[in-house]
Amino acid sequence: MVSKFSNTQNTKDKLTLILFKTYFFESAHYMPTFSKKHSYGNIHGHTFEITVFVKGKKTPSKGWVMDFKKIDAIVNPLIKKIDHKLLNDVKGLENPTSENIAIWFWNNIKKKIPNLKEIEINRPRVGGCSYSE
Repeated sequence: MVSKFSNTQNTKDKLTLILFKTYFFESAHYMPTFSKKHSYGNIHGHTFEITVFVKGKKTPSKGWVMDFKKIDAIVNPLIKKIDHKLLNDVKGLENPTSENIAIWFWNNIKKKIPNLKEIEINRPRVGGCSYSE
C-alpha cells in the first residue's frame, strides 16, 4: 500500500518550478542616439538589478532545479565585465538600453543554462525590462 504522502510527493516531484536569483551592479552609460545636449546623451550611472529565472523540475538526487552556485559561476563573470564600467565600451552594449542589457545577459547565459526562462533588468524605483523567448 502506498501512503497518501508518497503519492503527493511523487506528484510534487513532477511539477515544473521556476528558480530565480538576483544580482546587483553599478554601471555608467550614455545613449548614443541622443545628442549631448540631452541628459541621456551624457554619461550617467545607475544601480541595476538582474534577476535570472531558470525553469525545470527538481532533480531526484538533489531535490532542486539547479545549484545556485552553478548560476553564480555563470553570472558573476558577466557582472564583473560590467560592474563599475562604462557599458557603451562592452561588446554588444554599445547602445545600452535596459532592453539591450537584458538581451546581452540572455545571449551570454542561455548557451550555458539551456533551461533559462527569463532575464529581468531592473533599475530600482524606476522600472526595467524582462526578456524571454
